[in-house]
Amino acid sequence: MRFSPQRFLQLVIILTILLAIPATQSYPNGVGEVANDGCVCHGVIRETTDIIVEGLPAKYESNTSYNITIKINGDVGNQTNNSAYGGFRMLVSHGEMVLDGSLNTQFIEDGWSHTEEGNKLREWNFTWISPMDNTSYVEFKVYGNAVNGNDNSYGDEWNSLLFKIPGVENMDELNNQNNLYEFELYEKVILVTVSLAIIIMAYRAIK
Repeated sequence: MRFSPQRFLQLVIILTILLAIPATQSYPNGVGEVANDGCVCHGVIRETTDIIVEGLPAKYESNTSYNITIKINGDVGNQTNNSAYGGFRMLVSHGEMVLDGSLNTQFIEDGWSHTEEGNKLREWNFTWISPMDNTSYVEFKVYGNAVNGNDNSYGDEWNSLLFKIPGVENMDELNNQNNLYEFELYEKVILVTVSLAIIIMAYRAIK
């Protein structure tokens, strides 16, 4: 089957549009490993959406309990009567995370997330018990989203947070970063740029 230049251009344009559309599936009941690289099902990443983790020390003692709170602050408000308001996905490399006994949080696919009740909140509580080894460090990776409740991804915003907490006997200098998704976004920019280049070349071929 032969494609005319016009047909080829149409296919390229459709492919580019599909690549630019964000995924629309949401997870009000909590999200598993599909979100280990970000809340891409919820709109766009924004620096104005802040993830705050309270209660953790600058350096942890071995086998010690710390009460922590995850908070999502952002400009997104609930635009409808929908109860969806926020969500998170958290991965912790070491230690034990204990749920606060409420119906707002859960352990799912080797990480922690909100429940359907927790989807109505932007604040969740845990108790973290540090590991016995205080010569190393623990890595926390948190993704959080602010949801506007319109039952699709448009208008939602999310962000990411990565930080490392050393043990009291760890003397290494650790570098923390806020935006985990910078490299993935860069890849998307390259993809869109390449697609546009193909469109331009196809257009010139038609002329």
